[in-house]
Amino acid sequence: MVVSFLAILFLLIVLVIAVVGFKAVIMQGRSPADAGTEKCSICLARHPLDRLVARQVGDHRLLYFCRQCIVALGEDLSRVPRGEEAPQKDTGR
Repeated sequence: MVVSFLAILFLLIVLVIAVVGFKAVIMQGRSPADAGTEKCSICLARHPLDRLVARQVGDHRLLYFCRQCIVALGEDLSRVPRGEEAPQKDTGR
């Protein structure tokens, strides 16, 4: 009787740990307050998704940019002299 009770208690504990762990994996470490937010890829500040510009790189990677970083990049670009191009990558062809 005692062994059955301990076995059932052990199984319940294992089940609770599995459910809590699965929930943590699904949430990916985010708190409910961070559910509608994402980090800017440049300044790493967290912003609501409706305030970020998303750009896809490759097949599945998304980069998010906030307004302040986009404005700063625009100002940096305006300081680059016209006619000066970025160096091209050697593709080996």
